[in-house]
Amino acid sequence: MITIIRNIFLQCIVAIPALTALAQESWPSPEIEQMYHHAQENVALGNYKDAIITYRQAIILAPNKIILYEGLAKTLYLSGNFIDAEQALRPLTDRPEADEECYDLLAASQAAQKNTNGAQATIRTGLERFPASGLLYHNEGHLFELEKKPEAALNAWVIGIHKDPAYPQNYYEAACKYMSTKDVMWGLLYGEIYLNIEQDTIGEAALKKMLFIAYKTMFDNIASGSKADFGAMEKQLPASNFIDAMQQTYRSLTPVVSDGITTENLTMVRTRFFMDWFTNYSGKYPYALFTYQDYLLKNGLFDIYNEWLFGKAESVTEYNAWNQFHPGEIDIFLEKKQGHNFRPLITDVYNDQGMDGMIRRRKR
Repeated sequence: MITIIRNIFLQCIVAIPALTALAQESWPSPEIEQMYHHAQENVALGNYKDAIITYRQAIILAPNKIILYEGLAKTLYLSGNFIDAEQALRPLTDRPEADEECYDLLAASQAAQKNTNGAQATIRTGLERFPASGLLYHNEGHLFELEKKPEAALNAWVIGIHKDPAYPQNYYEAACKYMSTKDVMWGLLYGEIYLNIEQDTIGEAALKKMLFIAYKTMFDNIASGSKADFGAMEKQLPASNFIDAMQQTYRSLTPVVSDGITTENLTMVRTRFFMDWFTNYSGKYPYALFTYQDYLLKNGLFDIYNEWLFGKAESVTEYNAWNQFHPGEIDIFLEKKQGHNFRPLITDVYNDQGMDGMIRRRKR
């Protein structure tokens, strides 16, 4: 259990030096700054013992530098010394300069000791100080998962998306949860957003495969006419909400994929979807992802984008064949993509349902 808990929080914790390094630190002396960087280098090499010694020495010389305590606690956590990590962090949360990472790491240290109640209390206290912290909502969701409360976990991730739309991990967690049910629409949206804002993720191939399969699930639901899984199949214009508008639009386009779900068919149906969406719904339901995809369409990049998104998920062989006929186009697309980064907006708030009732419905 400790290993599971540790792995849940590890991804966020190892990123703490990168996050704190973004701020301009004012050091009491060049020597202390050098000690800090030396400790970081030892952590990167896995030399936790030497890093801990260096951090402790630096704290004696600069007892007011909170970044040193965070570095020490993070190293203690990585070394498996969760009790000392908690002891190093607990006094920090009362200090005005404490940041969200202090609460995150303290909660992780408590959870690793199987003190999930204490970890939840720490996250709640952290959210009182940092109510827009995607990081804290992300790990609150994982704590709910440890307590076998998947609906509460998903709700935490969805709230995190609304509060901190630029933080990527909540999109990933929410997408996976939604796509594990038959109610895949939000999973399709959140998964695609994640792939557009997170760079060099090791889970990219698996998530793209999930998206490809989820599109098949969505159109299967349309074909079956399941009210429980997709909504009533009768035409209901005007749409009552954002997802209803999406469902009605895709429902009208089912003939485009009548011969199966392929990358080519998905490109065609998604192209038609955005044409219809911007005619009928974009004014009422603006959505940053759709605006970005419209940019790709207008600049002749949408076909390549869909190949990047679904090609390998459908067939590695066909993806490689496509690249032989379009040499270098994926790389050129990715370069252009970096020059026009997609950013979700805090106004993209249409999901207030979370996962309430979905798991019970799925178990029938």
